[in-house]
Amino acid sequence: MIDKSLLKFPHIRQKMLLLAVLSFVQAVAIVGQAVGLSRALVAIWQLQKLSALWKPMLVFFSAFILRQLMDVAKNQVATHYADANVTRLRPVLQAHLFGLGPAYLHRHGTGSIVTVLIDGLDEVKTYIQTVLPKMTDMVFVPLLTLIYVTYENWLSGLVLFIMLPLIFFFMAILGLAARAKSNQQYADFTHLNNTFVDTILGLSTLKMLGVAKDYEKDIYSVSERFRKKTMSVIKVALTSTFALDFFTTLAIAIIAVFLGYRLIDGGIVLYPALVSLILAPEFFLPIRQFGDDYHATLNGKNALAQVNNVLAEPLPSSQPTISWAGWRPDSTLQLDHVNFRYADAAKGINALTDIQIHAQGMEKIAVVGRSGSGKSTLLNLLAGFNQPAAGSRIMLDDHSLNGFNTPAWQDQISYIPQAPYIFSATIADNIRFYVPQATPDAVQQAAAGAGLTDWLNELPEGLATMIGEGNRGISGGQAQRIALARVLVDRQRRILLFDEPTAHLDIETEYDLKQTLLPIMHDHLVIFATHRLHWLPDMDQIIVLEHGRISEQGTLSQLRGQGGALDHLIAEMGGKQHARFKA
Repeated sequence: MIDKSLLKFPHIRQKMLLLAVLSFVQAVAIVGQAVGLSRALVAIWQLQKLSALWKPMLVFFSAFILRQLMDVAKNQVATHYADANVTRLRPVLQAHLFGLGPAYLHRHGTGSIVTVLIDGLDEVKTYIQTVLPKMTDMVFVPLLTLIYVTYENWLSGLVLFIMLPLIFFFMAILGLAARAKSNQQYADFTHLNNTFVDTILGLSTLKMLGVAKDYEKDIYSVSERFRKKTMSVIKVALTSTFALDFFTTLAIAIIAVFLGYRLIDGGIVLYPALVSLILAPEFFLPIRQFGDDYHATLNGKNALAQVNNVLAEPLPSSQPTISWAGWRPDSTLQLDHVNFRYADAAKGINALTDIQIHAQGMEKIAVVGRSGSGKSTLLNLLAGFNQPAAGSRIMLDDHSLNGFNTPAWQDQISYIPQAPYIFSATIADNIRFYVPQATPDAVQQAAAGAGLTDWLNELPEGLATMIGEGNRGISGGQAQRIALARVLVDRQRRILLFDEPTAHLDIETEYDLKQTLLPIMHDHLVIFATHRLHWLPDMDQIIVLEHGRISEQGTLSQLRGQGGALDHLIAEMGGKQHARFKA
């Protein structure tokens, strides 16, 4: 039931010691409660005066109150400790996930990460606040009740002692079965989350392609499989509960029968028989609660294991801090024999192989190729999201780098993906993404430079309009213009990485956006991954990727009409229809 990693939590030993003391006091109170009640019942059976009852009844009520107080105290200690650790874990987990970057998110799925951060940590909290007091209760309450029952009536103590390992044996067998079922259920739950979140994120695309109904069936089938796995876990849990209740009830019945016969034969007086019978259920109660909560906390244990797996994932090797003035008109970037392989890729298969790129000053470099050729992978590498393989050589001016996750480089980058994320905030706050302290005038100028003025004039609240989830919807072109305004509001960033920013825009919207974008490119180093061939004449250098390798590289005039990879790509994409591509 208890995860070994829980023992590595801060101050766990002190909390366990405190809970052990509280459980010990509660066990004493349980015995005192049974003693007081038994003494009072014996006095009533013997027709003693009422004055003889006040002492045992005082003991009973005092012990009862003490037992409840200890129960409340244990719950408060466990809940406070669980709250503190989940509060501590949440930012640590978030920071670690940010450090792992989008590559880790892509590999494990958005749904699984959302599950860990939201539901998972709540399950961990429930697990911690449940398992700690149950563990100490299961140690002290049976031990003290067994000692006292054995002291008063050794035969009843022997029955309890014999039944205990038998109960543990069946608990272990059924617990292992429940754990296996629960692990499968949690894996299906993660898969369901991934499927659901990915479908929601791509719902507009699915509707546009007319396959939304197919994914509806997929979600239904995954949900059904999860339902069946959940029911199988419940079946095992009910079987376990029945077995536990059966053996505890059997043990108490055996003790009651033995005590009844001995009372009839005169082999025992009423008090030890009565106190043994009252304490027998108390002996088994923590064990039964432990067994019931084992099934209830399996999800929390699985969630804690997943949190530990995320935290155990090594962060990309951090680059040493370099003293670099930033990208200037005379700056150079040289990539020599750069390779990259995804962690889950087959051995020997690289996503990028022998990449060699030379960029200088405010060049505009286009990266083109078929889908799956490695364009986005190269952009992610340049953004520092992926780390190149050992042996790759990267020179930034006169600095040698092992990767692009050095802060000096990343502070110079503006990364614009196909679908920029729009936060649930005002338009102004979305534009301030890179520079939260930007003044209203700077935001207004950036919005104007990105071509947002006409749209903003139509909005009653202008830049103060709330957009994003749950607020006013915006088009793909407007989202891209907000992303461009983010670039303009931060004048320090001189490197623009575009990952097919117009892929989901219609031709008219793309044309309007292009007129806004081209002037912005003039004083930046631009690396532009695209499928749209009309951008190529505006580029200083073109890189053609095929299967993660550079098949051609040069200016449009150098590559066009040579019968090479670019010509084949233009022909496949209908480039002959464009007058500007005539040989």
